[in-house]
Amino acid sequence: MTQGTLKPTEPLEHKPPILDKTKRKGVRLPFLAGGALFIAIAVMGIYSRTTLETGLQQRSNEAAQLIVSVIHPQKASATIPLQLPGQTRAFIEAPIFAQTTGYLKKWYSDIGAKVKAGDVLAEIDTPQVDQQYNQARAQLKVAEAARDLAQVTLKRDQDLYNRRVIAAQDFDTAADTYRQSQATVNVDQASVNALQALEDFKIVRAPFDGIVTERDTDIGAYVPSGSGVQLFRMAQTSPLRVYINVPQTFARFVKERTQADLTLNELPDRKFPAHVTNTAGAIDPTSRTLLTELEVPNETGELLPGAYAQINLKLEGDTGFVTVPSNVLLFRSEGTAVGIVHPDGKVEIRKVTINRDLGDKLQISQGLSESDQVILNPSDGLIDGMNAKIAAASR
Repeated sequence: MTQGTLKPTEPLEHKPPILDKTKRKGVRLPFLAGGALFIAIAVMGIYSRTTLETGLQQRSNEAAQLIVSVIHPQKASATIPLQLPGQTRAFIEAPIFAQTTGYLKKWYSDIGAKVKAGDVLAEIDTPQVDQQYNQARAQLKVAEAARDLAQVTLKRDQDLYNRRVIAAQDFDTAADTYRQSQATVNVDQASVNALQALEDFKIVRAPFDGIVTERDTDIGAYVPSGSGVQLFRMAQTSPLRVYINVPQTFARFVKERTQADLTLNELPDRKFPAHVTNTAGAIDPTSRTLLTELEVPNETGELLPGAYAQINLKLEGDTGFVTVPSNVLLFRSEGTAVGIVHPDGKVEIRKVTINRDLGDKLQISQGLSESDQVILNPSDGLIDGMNAKIAAASR
């Protein structure tokens, strides 16, 4: 066996397989098509989601936009009705006291009696005053006699002095005596006049037309002069006075001759005319009111002094207030408010000040103007910044 020489074998070179171009294109096309489809599906999903969110947002905005009915506040009437409590009082009321000391001899008028000025109410027996009066009159007569004598003496001395019979000193003495006696007469006459006045006060007379509302004495009662104990009390009830306290807000509208009506709870269907006569002219710093006096004719005597009454004043003037229906109010913790719709559709919750409650309407003093659009029947969920659409007015 022939031994040959072995040649080393060269390693075979590893080469990547050569693919056919046609086959490579066939592999790439499905891949590209799948990617495009995936992208298209993703874009459609994003678009659908965006469209859905936009629709939801639009529907949410539409739901948040309330449809409301609104009204415009109306200017308050130039005639301002104002009802206030008052109390009737007698036009004139006075206690009747004794001006002399004695005992009640007789009375002529009891409570409820209608009397005229000068009518006799009672007589007082004054024995002590009578004695003083008689003594003073006697003293006056003595003084008058002394004066008459001094006058005659003065005339005689005047004649003698003119004829140079007596000295000037004697004439001066006679003249001085006459003047002293005349002064004494004057003093005694004043005493008589004072006692005469006390004698006249024995007859107690009515000082004015009216009725006797109290009688605080009786026959035989001791009547001390100047003790402060009244015998009678009188009141003039036609016309009557009524005093009311007008709030400061309306004080500037109260003028003389302002008309009013008076009503009583016991006469609900009757109205009695009244008018303002004067005011205090100043606001009471404690109550912030203006004391006002009214006069009520009372020829029939139906109205009694001291009665509780309601006064309906008819004030005239522009207050600057507006009125709105009572169903516009919102009751919040911060106070009474209303909902306002602005021209851009935004809602504002605005605080207001109610001046008067007129039943189905409210008089607003602060917070509203005639141009505001006030929401009727507002929801409790109404908040600032909400969108609102004003409902079309029904025809």
